[in-house]
Amino acid sequence: MTSTTQRQIAAAFKTLMLTMPFKQISVTLIMQQAQLRRQTFYEYFQDKYDLLAWIFNAEAGTDLEESVNYEHWTSSLLDLLNYLETNRAYYRNALAISEQNSFDQYFLAHTKQLTDIIVRDLLKTKNIPLTGEYISFLREYFSRAVVSVIVDWLQDDQPTSPQYLSQQLQTVIEDTISGFLIRVQ
Repeated sequence: MTSTTQRQIAAAFKTLMLTMPFKQISVTLIMQQAQLRRQTFYEYFQDKYDLLAWIFNAEAGTDLEESVNYEHWTSSLLDLLNYLETNRAYYRNALAISEQNSFDQYFLAHTKQLTDIIVRDLLKTKNIPLTGEYISFLREYFSRAVVSVIVDWLQDDQPTSPQYLSQQLQTVIEDTISGFLIRVQ
């Protein structure tokens, strides 16, 4: 359950991320912005990287196993893109982090969960028998491709709509899986 204090810390952090680089933001600065004691931060988060991941997790949601299936993965993808569009400035700054616990690595892990479900459900629905090794390759391929496309889209000064990008990604994923079906028949 999300506490009011966690939301208050997250809101302060997001406000700071809109005006300054991640490297310049300290826990002290976050807590001054939130008007809370510095020590309170550590009751909820290990560090600002943990906070960054928590914000994405809390706002974009990662309970994918329950909310995503073959019939609904397209709406989950669109929801993610709409969320990122709404928070474009914040995530542009988050994606600029190039340190060990950078947001792009967390985002890739999140996307791997999503693409794992998509690939598994598409293969099951289309009754395509694949080996574990090739399924792993497809998941990795789609995850990295989707992340790369979304990152480029977030950094674009004149991006396409979330609906358009979602449709393009859906088409590529479905066409690739369907192409495999044609090849194995």
